[in-house]
Amino acid sequence: MKNKLLQIAEGRLQKGLWALFVLLLPLTSVPMIVHLVHSDVVAAPSALLLPFLMLLLAIPFVILRQKFPDAITPLVFFVLVSLISTAISFFYQIPAYKDNDPFRSSANAVLTMFIGFSFYLVSILTHQKEGNLRFTFRLVNISGAAVCLWTLTQAFFWYRFQHYPEWMKTIQFTLSIGSLYRQRFVGFTLEPSWLAHQLNLLYLPYWFAASVTGYSAFPFRFKFLTVERVLFASGITVLFLTLSRVGLAAFLITAAFCAIIFVQRIVKKLAGTFPKEKQRIMTFALYGLILFLLAAAAYGILRLLMKLDFRMAGLFDIQFRGRSDPVFYIAEKLSLAARFVYWDGGLSIFNAYPLLGVGTGHAGYYLPSLLNDYAFRLVEVRDLLYHSNTLLNIKSLWIRILAESGIIGFTFFFVWYLRSFFTSAAGLQEKNVLKSTAAWMGCFTLLAFILEGFSLDTYALPYLWFSAGLSAGALNIQEGTGEIRL
Repeated sequence: MKNKLLQIAEGRLQKGLWALFVLLLPLTSVPMIVHLVHSDVVAAPSALLLPFLMLLLAIPFVILRQKFPDAITPLVFFVLVSLISTAISFFYQIPAYKDNDPFRSSANAVLTMFIGFSFYLVSILTHQKEGNLRFTFRLVNISGAAVCLWTLTQAFFWYRFQHYPEWMKTIQFTLSIGSLYRQRFVGFTLEPSWLAHQLNLLYLPYWFAASVTGYSAFPFRFKFLTVERVLFASGITVLFLTLSRVGLAAFLITAAFCAIIFVQRIVKKLAGTFPKEKQRIMTFALYGLILFLLAAAAYGILRLLMKLDFRMAGLFDIQFRGRSDPVFYIAEKLSLAARFVYWDGGLSIFNAYPLLGVGTGHAGYYLPSLLNDYAFRLVEVRDLLYHSNTLLNIKSLWIRILAESGIIGFTFFFVWYLRSFFTSAAGLQEKNVLKSTAAWMGCFTLLAFILEGFSLDTYALPYLWFSAGLSAGALNIQEGTGEIRL
């Protein structure tokens, strides 16, 4: 009986579900799922497969009495602290906000937290074998290629005809509740920033990592060109087409990290070859070159954005004379003011409830009374406050965790983040190219999240959890495990 269950858990059913799970990752807001789960934002079809995958993955752990990976421990404590803070929060005087129900808000928010944790758990448990990892990398290539092709098709029709054909609108509205944008592109997601988030936390980290290590999930290549390197170039193009400023800056962080690692390796090789004085000069020159190239790239991107994105048109025309609030003024000129006031409000919540926060899902009830005076000059904020029943959104997962789970919850989350990053960084020295690729991918994902965490504040988008779990699982792989075949 046990052997039968193990065969089911590791057989074609599990492989087929996993393939469908990864191939559906590009979809974030499918209308049919929106109506099914009553969510007006994140409605990823991959999440519907989580219970079945978790059941199948649990069977070997129960039968073989395996231990869960230590990497999940800080996240378990983070979830526990969040649940405790949410329970305690009902003893506070939660401000009323229109027709919203705090209990329902917290239930929905806790559910999304469990969805995010489940994505991580499923990913880390699946990638305990080399064969599983290779299989996933192939699937990531396939789903990522579809994202790039669809987004580039959108860009072609917009830049060629200044509108989208009806058949494209029909397909897009079948796959997403979001609309097609003017001059910015969304792939299969709700909005351009979500596509940038998807690229920076899943596709570009793997393609960048594989480009660095030379690994390819497919056997065919042309000289130095692999499938991953071609997709990496396509992914960077698509990222730029989103015109996501946070997304582009996040990618530059990963590029800087890669350059620094390579400089360190070059310096290490030079040790003992030249006198120390020459080594210092060469090291200084290499770092100076990197800084110059990154600055030139950033400047070039800014110049292009100024021509393509109306939000950046006045970047070099900012006047500070007579301004008592220069930070918010700059933010308003760059169409970032609303985000700044939400972040400021979230930090005010944290200052008022520093230990355990106000409970998961409750920040929106406290924000209206803690907004900076500058907020009421903004049309977006006034529309939400006076013409909508929607709870205000902090717009940053980092600040949301501080506001809703306090310093205790944030500490456990940050410990998980740092542990995940340093584990991946240690894996960069792996001689096994598969593990090394997964380690680079983990580093790129977690570094990009530093800025991407200031763009979105939902736990339900799977990309951080999926990529971090894949990297953590891969670095625990025992050598010599086999290949998965459907």
